[in-house]
Amino acid sequence: MPEFLCRLATPAGEIFERTYESRDENSLRRELEDKDLLVLQLRRTNPLAAQLLSALRMRSRVSAKEFLLFNQELSALLKAGLPVLQSLDILLERRENATFKRALSDIRERVRSGEALSEAFTAQGDLFPRLYAATLSSGERTGELPLVLRRYIVYSQNLLAVRKKVVSALVYPAVLVCLMVGLVGLFLFFILPKFREFLTDFGVALPLPTRILLGVAQFAIDHWLAIALSVVGGVVGLSVWKKTPAGRIGFDRAVLRVPLIGGIVRDYAQNRFTRTLATLLTGGIPLVTALEIGARAVGNAVFEDGLLRVAGRVREGRALWESLDERRLVAAIAIEMIKVGESTGALPEMLNDVSDFVDQEIDHKIQRLVSLIEPLLLVFMAIVIGGMLLAVYYPMIQAYGQSQM
Repeated sequence: MPEFLCRLATPAGEIFERTYESRDENSLRRELEDKDLLVLQLRRTNPLAAQLLSALRMRSRVSAKEFLLFNQELSALLKAGLPVLQSLDILLERRENATFKRALSDIRERVRSGEALSEAFTAQGDLFPRLYAATLSSGERTGELPLVLRRYIVYSQNLLAVRKKVVSALVYPAVLVCLMVGLVGLFLFFILPKFREFLTDFGVALPLPTRILLGVAQFAIDHWLAIALSVVGGVVGLSVWKKTPAGRIGFDRAVLRVPLIGGIVRDYAQNRFTRTLATLLTGGIPLVTALEIGARAVGNAVFEDGLLRVAGRVREGRALWESLDERRLVAAIAIEMIKVGESTGALPEMLNDVSDFVDQEIDHKIQRLVSLIEPLLLVFMAIVIGGMLLAVYYPMIQAYGQSQM
C-alpha cells in the first residue's frame, strides 16, 4: 500500500510526524481524525526517494539500554499498583530522547483512546521490537503484565551482555585498524610529498618500489576528491542495497561465510532465536506464532528465511526439532536439547539452557578470534608501515653506500 508522511497534532497540543500506510489519502485522513488527531499536513512519499534518504541520514533510534531502563521503570510502577496510563504519564516526563518521547506521547494517546498497550506499541512500526508487543499482548491476556515485563527485562539483559562481550573484544582490533589507516594517510598525503622533493634534489636513481609508492601518493593527492566520493558512494550504495530483500539475504549470507567471524554471527543469531522463543513460549504465545516472531528478531535475513520455513513445517504438524534439523540452522546439541524439551513438555527451559550454552561458546570463540586477530593485525601493520619506510629510505641508503666506494 502507498505510504503517507503525516504531520499531526494531539488534543494536548503536541505535534509530531509519522509515516502511515493506507489505500488513499481520504481514508487515512478519516482514520486519523477518528482518533482525535488533527491533520496538519499529509503527503504521499516516494518509495525510492524515501529509501535513499533513509540510507543517507542517521535515523533517530531508541537504544537497547535506554529501552531496558524504561521497562525496568514501567515494571516497578505497575508492580506498585499504578494504572498503565498514569505510569506512561510519569515515564513520559523522564524521557530525554526526543524520538522516544514522541513515540510514548502517541502511545499514551492511543491507550487513552481505548487501544491496548501492545497495540499502541505495534503502531510505532520498527521503532520497538515486535517481540516486545507480543510479550505485552500475552501479559494483557493473562493479567500478569508486570511478570511478562520482568521476563522481557531478563531477556534484554542477557542479549545486552552478549553484545557487550562482542563489542569489548573488538575495540582493540578496531583501534589498531584506525591507527594503521591514519598512519598510511599521514605517509601518503604529508610525508611522501616532502621526501619526493628531497629525493629529487638528492639526484639518485629511484628503485621500482620507491617509484610505485611515490606514484600512489601522487595519485591520491591529485584525485583525493574522486577517491572520497567513490568511498562515500560505495557506502551509500551498499546501504541502499542492504535494505532490499535480495541485498539483505546476500549480505548476511556473505557474512556467515567469513572465516571465524561467520561462526560467531551464526551463534549470536541462534542465541537470539532461542532466547526469544523461550520468552514467548513462557508468556503463553503459540509455538507457530512464536517461531514467526522469533524469526524476525534474529537480525539475520538468512536465519529469518529459514526459520519462517520452519514455522511453516511446524504448522503442518512436524516436530520443531525435526524441522530445525532439516534446515541446519542451529547446532546439533541444540537440536538434541530441543528434542528432549518437546518430548518432556519443558521446551522453554531447554531453550534457555541452549542459550546459556551458546553464550559460553560465543565467549570462547570471541576470545580465540581476538587472540588470533591481534597479532595478525600487528604483523600486517609492521609489513605495511615497514615496507613504506624501507621504500623511502632505501634510495638514501643505496646512495650512501655508493659514496663510500
